[in-house]
Amino acid sequence: MIYRKANMNDYSEIIDMKNKVKERIIKQNLPIWLNGYPLDILIQEDIENEECRVVELDNKVVAYACFHHAQKEYGTGVFKKDNLYSFGRVMVRDGYVGKHIGDFLVSEMIKEAKTFDVDGMGILADACNHVALSLYQKHGFKKEGEKQFPFAYLDIHALYFK
Repeated sequence: MIYRKANMNDYSEIIDMKNKVKERIIKQNLPIWLNGYPLDILIQEDIENEECRVVELDNKVVAYACFHHAQKEYGTGVFKKDNLYSFGRVMVRDGYVGKHIGDFLVSEMIKEAKTFDVDGMGILADACNHVALSLYQKHGFKKEGEKQFPFAYLDIHALYFK
């Protein structure tokens, strides 16, 4: 498995993966990623701003996440500390779910974030997304609370390095 920054050559592959993941979410009756989220333009901006990471396996992109400073996506005061990195829009390609691809992606983002001058990582997650929450808890994220955001009611989780 290769962990790397995505580039525009990956764009169509990521969009195809996103559309299939959204179909999977609908079939599982998970009330997440509503109202068109994530828009294709958002993923394009993630790539152009070098704020996304992918896992490549078998010469194809099999996982994706945006990866940037938490304040950029959520603003200040969401987490107990503001100097955090964050990830979101996590997706794993159909046929690769259950093969520890998401685990590898999260682990690599944590390792990378530890090389920055940040206090840790913060994420927002839907309480109904038990698979994602289990993965984040495995990596040491702890729930700090929950809050209604303009886009959804989400649980707030953080992993502090110092």
